[in-house]
This record gives sequence, structure tokens and C-alpha cells, in this order.
Amino acid sequence: MGGVLLNHFWWGSVFLLNVPIAIVAILAALALMPESKGPWTKPDLSGMVLSIVGTTALVWTIIEFPARGLAGVWPSLVLAMIGFSAFIIRELKAEHPMVPMQLFRNRVFTGSSFSLMLVVFANAGLLLVLTQYLQFVLGYSPIKTAVAFTPMALAALVCQGIGAGLAGKLGVRTMTIGGLLVLAAGTGVLTTLTVDSGFWMPALAMALVGAGAGLAMPAAIGALMGAVPPEQAGVGSALNDTIQQTGGALGVAVLGAILANSYTGGMPADAPSVVRENLAPAIASGDSAIVAAAREAFTNAMSTTFTAGAISVLAACVVAFFLMRGAKAAGAEGVPAEAAEEMVEAR
Repeated sequence: MGGVLLNHFWWGSVFLLNVPIAIVAILAALALMPESKGPWTKPDLSGMVLSIVGTTALVWTIIEFPARGLAGVWPSLVLAMIGFSAFIIRELKAEHPMVPMQLFRNRVFTGSSFSLMLVVFANAGLLLVLTQYLQFVLGYSPIKTAVAFTPMALAALVCQGIGAGLAGKLGVRTMTIGGLLVLAAGTGVLTTLTVDSGFWMPALAMALVGAGAGLAMPAAIGALMGAVPPEQAGVGSALNDTIQQTGGALGVAVLGAILANSYTGGMPADAPSVVRENLAPAIASGDSAIVAAAREAFTNAMSTTFTAGAISVLAACVVAFFLMRGAKAAGAEGVPAEAAEEMVEAR
């Protein structure tokens, strides 16, 4: 549907898809979602502000570093370090912290958190890069691009159900690591794409990525929620969301910076600056030499970016292997029912 809207209307029309989805979700929540209540605590406004300042400064620093260098971003880097340091100190001393730091003393919680962050880190960059590759390098229309992403969506949907069923038999640690290895394999296939790749190689790679994420993420989320005390289940659910959003923001920033820097470095030095810094103007220039150079430079840059993403996924495997020993999913034997309910909400 997004592809159809982009093909026939202005680019902003794609966001209208969220309106009917939100309406259905609100009605479903009112009709089907049971209320849950926990003890009231005072909002940690200082923690909120410090986390926003630190994260914003860090993401801006990463995005701007390739163009400005250390001399141009050191103020924001210092601000990020101060913001995060002050946030940790605040959370350790606060009576009702936004993020109870003692949760990270649990190695299963820590392992699940960082595994999720690294997976979303890799996936966020993947979507950013592949969309440009399919449309600008392979010349796909918005509709064909949408169809090309279908194998990833279907594989994720099917494997989430399979993974949820197998986690109880094989264990969440085994499922997390197995899914991460499949995801790493899919990312590895993406590094082999060329300017002449047809439909099936990207489709195979995206199917592997979707299958790996579908197997790994429900297991990791289950382990995370299973490690949270029932009275802090709401905090655990919120942290799960925040960890994934942070991983996505950092993934777009870091992998996007790698892509942009590699692309610029791969273009001819005598090419106009506007085409050396951006793929779209290069393709639109109509100059066959510039178009060919841009397609080749972007594909090589994409391979470098996906290599970094694959390393991120393999790092998540290592983290899960060493820190998720003995992990149990929410709802497993010995895990309170309240935590299991929060797991459903987190999914």
C-alpha cells in the first residue's frame, strides 16, 4: 500500500497509512486489553531530560562526524558524555529512578538488552540502505521496491510464531543465538549484491534477515521480561521499547555515516560535490559516466555498511552466549504471571 501511494501521490501520503492502523489499535485496546495497575511513583523528570540530551547529542555527533571531523563535533561529544554521566549518577541516587540501574546487575537482563540493541542497530541501517539500493541502483519503482521487501516481512511473521513455540522446548538462549546466526547469514548475503543483481538474490537475503529477526527477537524479549521482577514489569516493558528505539537511532546514525563516507570516497575526485555527496542527484544527472560511477560507489559502500551490520549481529551472538545462560522467558515455569502479561504487551 505504501508503494502504491508513493507511486501515485506525494511522498507524505505514505504516513496516512498510520491513521486507520491507529484507529483499529485504539478500538482493540478499549475492547480487548485488560487494565493493569502498579504502585504510583513520582516521575523522574531530571532523568528524562538528561537521557534526551545525552542521546540527541550522541546521535548528532555520529551523523556529523564524517563531514565535520572531530574538531567540528567535539562540543556535542562532550555534551553527550556529560549528559550520560549525569544520567547514570541521577538514576543511582534517585528514590524513584526512571531506569532502575540494579536491573543491569542481572546478566540475563543485560545480555538480552544489548542483544536486542545490536540487532535493531543492524536492521535499522539495513532498511535505510536497501531502499536506496533497490530504487536508485536497480531502478525499482516504489511498488516494486515494496514487493521486494515482502519476503522479509513474511519470513519474520512466520518465524515469530515458530520461534515462540520452539523457545519453550529449546530455551530462549538457544533460540536467540540461532536466530542471530540466521540474521548474520542474511546480512552476509547482502554484502555480495552488485549493480547487476536481479530480484532473487536481494529477496533471499531479506528472507534470511526476516527469519533471523523473527526467531531471535521474541526469545530475547521473553528473556528480558523473564528477568524483571513482577513489580517492575512495566519498567521492563518500557525499557524493552526504549532499548530498541535507541538501537534503531544509533543504527541509522552509525551505518548511515559509514555509507555516506564510503560512497563519497568511492566517487571520482573531480565529480561535482553534489553528486559525490548524494546518490539521488548523481542518478538524476543523466550523465552516463557519473551514473555508472555512482551506482558502483554506492554498491561498494553498501557492502561495507552491511559488513559492519553483520559484525554487530555476531557481537550480539557473543553477548547472548555468555550472558543469557539459564535465561527463562516470561511465562515459563517459575516466572510470575504478571511478567508474562507484560511480555504480551511488549510484543
